[in-house]
Amino acid sequence: MVSRPLVFLTLAFAAGISLAEARECHPGAAFSLCLILLLAAVVGYFFHWSFNRWIMLALFLALGFTLATVEKGRVSPVLDEYTGHWVTLEGVVSREADIRPDRVYYWLEARRISMGRETLELQTPVLVRADAPGPVYSYGDYLRLHGLLVRPPDAGNPGEFDYRAYLARRGVGAILIVRDPASIQKNGTRGNPVVRGILRLKEKLLAVSQATLPSEKAALINGIVFGSQGQIDRKTWQLFSESGVVHILSVSGLHVGLVLAGALSLVRLVRVPFNLTAPLVSVALLLYAILCGLGPAVTRSTIMALMFLWAHHLGRSRDWPTTLAAAALVSLIVRPLSLYDIGFQLSFAATWGILYLGPVLDGLLKNVIRHTWLRAALWVSLAAQLATLPLIARYYNLVSPVSLLANLAAVPLTGLILALGTASSLLGLVVPALAGFINISTSLLLDLFIKLVSLCRALPGSVIYVPTPPFFLVVAWYPLLFLGVLLVSNEGRAALRQFFSRHHRLLPVVFMGGGLLISIFLFNSPGEKQLVVHFIDVGQGDSILVQTPGGKNMLVDTGGWPGELETGEGAGEKVVVPYLRRLGVRHLDVLVLTHPHEDHAGGMKAVVEAFPVDLVLVSPVGGTGNHPASSRQQNNDGVPLAYKATIAGLAARGVPVKAVAAGDRLHLDPALEVRVLGPPRPLLTGTRSDLNNASVVLRVQYGEKVLLLTGDMEVEAQQALVNRGVDPGCSVLKIPHHGSSYQLSTFLERARPEVAVISVGRHNNFGHPAPETLEHLARLPVKVYRTDLDGAVILRTDGKRIFVRTGRQRQAA
Repeated sequence: MVSRPLVFLTLAFAAGISLAEARECHPGAAFSLCLILLLAAVVGYFFHWSFNRWIMLALFLALGFTLATVEKGRVSPVLDEYTGHWVTLEGVVSREADIRPDRVYYWLEARRISMGRETLELQTPVLVRADAPGPVYSYGDYLRLHGLLVRPPDAGNPGEFDYRAYLARRGVGAILIVRDPASIQKNGTRGNPVVRGILRLKEKLLAVSQATLPSEKAALINGIVFGSQGQIDRKTWQLFSESGVVHILSVSGLHVGLVLAGALSLVRLVRVPFNLTAPLVSVALLLYAILCGLGPAVTRSTIMALMFLWAHHLGRSRDWPTTLAAAALVSLIVRPLSLYDIGFQLSFAATWGILYLGPVLDGLLKNVIRHTWLRAALWVSLAAQLATLPLIARYYNLVSPVSLLANLAAVPLTGLILALGTASSLLGLVVPALAGFINISTSLLLDLFIKLVSLCRALPGSVIYVPTPPFFLVVAWYPLLFLGVLLVSNEGRAALRQFFSRHHRLLPVVFMGGGLLISIFLFNSPGEKQLVVHFIDVGQGDSILVQTPGGKNMLVDTGGWPGELETGEGAGEKVVVPYLRRLGVRHLDVLVLTHPHEDHAGGMKAVVEAFPVDLVLVSPVGGTGNHPASSRQQNNDGVPLAYKATIAGLAARGVPVKAVAAGDRLHLDPALEVRVLGPPRPLLTGTRSDLNNASVVLRVQYGEKVLLLTGDMEVEAQQALVNRGVDPGCSVLKIPHHGSSYQLSTFLERARPEVAVISVGRHNNFGHPAPETLEHLARLPVKVYRTDLDGAVILRTDGKRIFVRTGRQRQAA
């Protein structure tokens, strides 16, 4: 703390923010503690207390705790009583619009809310989601909007991105959904005129690319130059993510560094006096940061660039740890809860890696690579990747070994694209034809850029998906990097020898502690083998992962949102695949599609694209053509054509697709007995829903415990099962058809489950689960879990006992 006090004070401030997440405290009490510590620090300064440094650390810890506590309380409860209702809001757009292909998001500072005859004056932020197409409004516009006010969805699955917490850290506790563009009216303009002018300038700059380039290339160039990512298509985003170059699509240190270098070159070219260089370049950096939205990465980069610029201008020494700490402290004072933002963590980790690990890596590569530029490009990319590796693994469940190669190819092109894109945008404001001429070259560079990244992604082993690493391993990674640098450098080894010579008793403790951590992570005791069943929260739909004691994976249904069978975008891509990735699932031994309805099979495109599948089991409906009962169902109009096409595509790729019905068995794991109880042979016809009653029903037995997975079977199929003399007795019952009213009371009573699970979406349009079904279950000695209230339901059994945990604490429906 003596040589670099700001580093330690910033760490204490960040620790205080973390403490506020774990401990609740009244803001007044926290503020009083800060005043007491401030008074003690002032007294200690004047009286030269030797321990005053510890008081300063405690003060910054308390400051971080206090500011984070105040920030956590920004979400006003005033809108709670209006959520779930159609309301009229009036307010000012407080940021630039986030434009997506199918919708537009506005950050609205709400001033008035009306519901019926009731009107309330207020001042609280609200996120507005308006369906496209329609007019796009700007910062400062005063809007009157009519829509449905809802609470943001929270995370229902373990490890899932918590959108509600994300918005709460920004003070937003409600979302207004506007379906009709006519429900938005502009009634004047407010806001800061300077910010409004800068953002209007940005809109014009973005429009130049959109007018002179194809839409997909315009989205890319606007992402690279200004960090506008909303219109970049998901496949391009996935390509860049898996190749380790996604940072190029969001403004970061690379972009700010290039702008700084360009601005310095320009002022020197026009012979600007030295005393005006720093002020002019500072204005350019600040303008660029505002144009790019002042995100965590661009804020950090701009602060550091300004500090280095002015240190050089004033002839002061430059110390990167102090500069990095100052940038972090300023960012956290302005927005304390940004500590939890992925962008903030990745930005500071990458910068620390480049500045701390970089020189050591450069020294190691000097004897191997003589070319200075190539060596610099390599060690910069490697240092950033090492520093961000555990964070990327934790948040995105992937490691990209090809990242080094992709960055070597992409970074030089990024500089050219950024220069051309900036030039075309600025010149296009004056001479649009000139912008179009420049963008001919930009378009060619973008083609080359994408081809190089695609080539890197196509290499074997270019991306490795990994399970979510435990938090302690993420934290332990950075001391290991620090120790590695010390061991490599001569000064570091000398310092370590000196330290352990003075504290020789610590050496065996360090080795034993390190060995213990490695043992815990790598050599887990096998323990008792268990059957694990994950009822994934996919909203209104079903997706159940069965993990056997022998390590096999069977996925029963894939969830599905409206339109997902055709587009491939929805629950499969956004929920099921990430869930399996977090668990470390690399392939599926069996995929079961209980029936062709979209809420059960809609996500199968995303699943089969993400994971190799050894066997697909389907209901005899849908035209599979390999079961005696299926020939009569090939022309069933109730089966979506997209379902049939996807099943046919799987078969064409050589994936075995088999229709199953009552009496079939599945040999998945020697420890399990898996029997197919439904659909019956022949299939039921003329029922309320022939497709639901054709659901594949599985009975999975492990030891004394039985799991019964029922798909969407309804009364007729349940009666047919009972009539055949099949005993539906089980330990765990997946309640059929999301708990609808189409239940046979005899079936539920004969099932006699210890645990019942209802897979159902919040606020669904079907009234699921039905009140009569819940009342019937309440009369049984059964513990009921619901994915709408409990999130994911995860059951473990050793064959004798059942253990249950859920993805969220139960809340009111």
